[in-house]
Amino acid sequence: MTATDAAHANTKVVTITVNTKQHEWTEKRISFEQVVELAFPGQPYDPAGTLVEYSRGHGPDHALRPGKDVQVKDGMVFDVEPANRS
Repeated sequence: MTATDAAHANTKVVTITVNTKQHEWTEKRISFEQVVELAFPGQPYDPAGTLVEYSRGHGPDHALRPGKDVQVKDGMVFDVEPANRS
């Protein structure tokens, strides 16, 4: 077994929900930017106006801000609302 194989064997896969769609996630943390990318793949967005809220994580429900990240827990739910465009 190589070091890479061992690393993959120890990788925990959790399921998170982003805007009602389930995603498998292998990292221990997820950033605001990663959540938005899962919600709206490849689409431009305004970080200042985009709202990311999560529930079923560690501790009380919270909002995730640009440049920040949060520890991932199996079953976490993220809701992403894009900025209103006039």
